[in-house]
Parts: sequence; structure tokens; C-alpha cells
Amino acid sequence: NKNSPLLPFKSREPERVVFDSGFYNILGEFSRILLDKTMKSDIKLNNLVFDVINKDIDVDENSEEYLVKLLNEYLFNDKKELKLLDPSLFLYIPLSKSLRSKGEEDIALFFRDIFCGENSNLVGFFENNDSNNVLIDLLLKNISPLTNFKTEPKYIPLLDEIVDVFNEDIDFAIKHDKFLIENIDNIFAYYYFFYISQLILKIAKGFNANDDLDDLYFLLDWENASKKRKSLDKGYNFLKERSSYLFSKMSVIDQLNTLCGTKGYLESDLLEFYNNLDDENAKSLLYYLRKWVEDYRRIRHFEYIELPDDFEGLVTILFESLDDESKGIDPAPKSRYAKNLEEISKRYVLKRRGGYGYVLNMNRDMLLDLTTLCVKDEKIKLNQLFVEYERRGLYFDRYSKEEIVKFLTKLNLIDKKSD
Repeated sequence: NKNSPLLPFKSREPERVVFDSGFYNILGEFSRILLDKTMKSDIKLNNLVFDVINKDIDVDENSEEYLVKLLNEYLFNDKKELKLLDPSLFLYIPLSKSLRSKGEEDIALFFRDIFCGENSNLVGFFENNDSNNVLIDLLLKNISPLTNFKTEPKYIPLLDEIVDVFNEDIDFAIKHDKFLIENIDNIFAYYYFFYISQLILKIAKGFNANDDLDDLYFLLDWENASKKRKSLDKGYNFLKERSSYLFSKMSVIDQLNTLCGTKGYLESDLLEFYNNLDDENAKSLLYYLRKWVEDYRRIRHFEYIELPDDFEGLVTILFESLDDESKGIDPAPKSRYAKNLEEISKRYVLKRRGGYGYVLNMNRDMLLDLTTLCVKDEKIKLNQLFVEYERRGLYFDRYSKEEIVKFLTKLNLIDKKSD
């Protein structure tokens, strides 16, 4: 990530996010970064109810115990975590109390930089101080204020099409704040998976990368898997195979950006950059790239080969050298790096299907959330719904489409019209 800050992945296992609390720890940090705030240490909420009662509520001694119990049940869940009854309360969700917090911070910053840097509607959603709820207002009045702190941008956005659809969806959801509060975990987690999976597939294409998004097929939660289903050929196995050498690819990209003096370029962009150089600069870059590959192979005790004198050939050999199992990059960080994709996938979009292994999976709740974002406030035709699914990276074969129609019909969400 020195000169290619594209993914918030960790190669150290203790720092890798496992999403055991869903996306909420990340959302807390994200809302603070978005509003240029920071929480230096966890705000103690244990005595918050007593503070509210003592400072703001006139109550007789006999009723205090009952009121404390009532407010605690209203404001906190069984885990003693603050219930998210209002958008402004997201600011007080703490990070994990472990090294996982480093990974959570990175994903939160990634989300701000990639998706939301200029979305004033989302800023307004989280900083809304008028809750129209007396208890929430009293709660906010008694919570210690957050510290002002501006977090500088780090990550470089590459997939504008996904970013545009996200902001289209989030602007709609903000108008329906109850829907957004209740489903924000699913929405943000899905878009995170959508973006990183498409970027991984783009990186895997190397010099052949283009602006097109890849189709990844999902099975519905209640369907059976079979060999004929597209989700087995063009689903999670397809994605996982391409993530297995992601660390080596990212190493190549970072080294090339360093040599070229660029930032955040993929291999296809770097090839274009090289082709646009004048003869003298192209010759100089080729000399240093060749020297770099030659030195690396010598230090790692590779067998001597005659290196090619062209940019694409040298980059290919650099990748093969780095990815070599015995003499290249240590296999441990390579494996751990790829697991960043696996963690978010297992938590939200994967299901084990017997001998077929893990398959991309869409459960009812996630499907309904994404359907709401597809349809919004106006009725649309059924065939347009599937177009909207695909804009959001959701591909279904004809069997799944039939099941979706049955599911939505059961919920009375489809109007049947005669010719």
C-alpha cells in the first residue's frame, strides 16, 4: 500500500477483521471519520442512565430503581451495547478491543475515501442533532463530546460505476432513515464485498483489465445446488481462485508504481503509461525494471534465465518470481492476505453446499434490502428489476429468477397485469 493504496487488507492475522459483530464497529469509526471526529478512548456508558436521571429528570426515590431499569432496557441491548435508535448514536460505537481494531479503522477509512468523500447527505445523516426523541436528546447531552480530528485520505478509488450506484442507493435510503438504520449493516457490508470482489477480478486480469464489471452468480438461500448451476462455475470458486495470488499481484503493482513514479495504477494503466513515454524515458524505465527483476532473482537464488527486453515480458517474470512457492514471497502472508475476502464473504454472502463447498448465497433479508434499493419509490417492471440487480453485481440464472418471482409474489410485491 505504499504507492498502490487500493485495498484495506491486512497480512497479519491478529489485525484482520473477522466481522464477529457484523459491520457495526466499522460503521462507528466510519461515521467519526466522515464527520472529522475521533473517540480517543471508549466512552463509558455504564453510568449514563444515572447521569441522565440525576441531571435532567426529577424523580422520587421510590420510582428511581424502576426508571433506571426502564431506561436501560430502552437504550441498551442484552450485551450492554447502545441501541442504534438514532443516526447520531453511530458515532459512539467503539472499535473492537483487540488488534482487530486496526483492520476496522482501515476499512472505515477505505469506505470514506472510496464511497463517501463528497456525500453531504450522509454527513448530514450522522450529524443530525435533532432526534425528536426526548430521551435520545438527554442521552446525547450527557455523553462526553467527541474530539475534532481530520483523517487524511489514503485509498484511491478505481471503480466509479460501483461508487455511483452506492451513492444513488444511499441518497434514497437517507430519505427513509428508519429503513437505513435498520439495514445499514447489510447495505454497507454488501457494497464492501461488491467493490473488493470486482477490484480483485480486475487486478487478476493484469494487462487485459478493462472497465467492465464481472458477472458473479448467486444462489438463493432456500435453493438446492447442482452441477448445472452458474453459481458453481462463475461464483465464489471463480473469485477465490483469483484471490489466491492477489498478494503477489499487489506486490507487483506496488513495485511498478514505485519505479514509474505513479500512484494507484494497475498493470493495464502502467502499460499505457510506458507506451506513452518518449524513447529515452521508455529505455530508462526498461533498464531499471530489468535491473530490479535481475537483482531480485539473484538474491532469491533463482536459476539464471535470459530476461526479455520488453515491459510486458519483464512484468510477467516479476510476478512469476514473486509468486513462486519456494523462492518467492513467504506463503504465509500471501494466504493471510487473501483471507480478508474470505472473512467478509463468509459473514454475509457465503453458504456451504455439501460437496460443492462454499457458494455465493443471497438470503431473504439481504435480497429484500437490495430489492428495496433497486425499486426505490416507483414501481418498475420485473425485467428491469433484474437489470438493477446486475448493476449491483447480483447475477442469477433462470432457476433463481423463477424463485425470486415466486418469493416476491408471496410477499404481494408483484402486480400482475393483463395485456
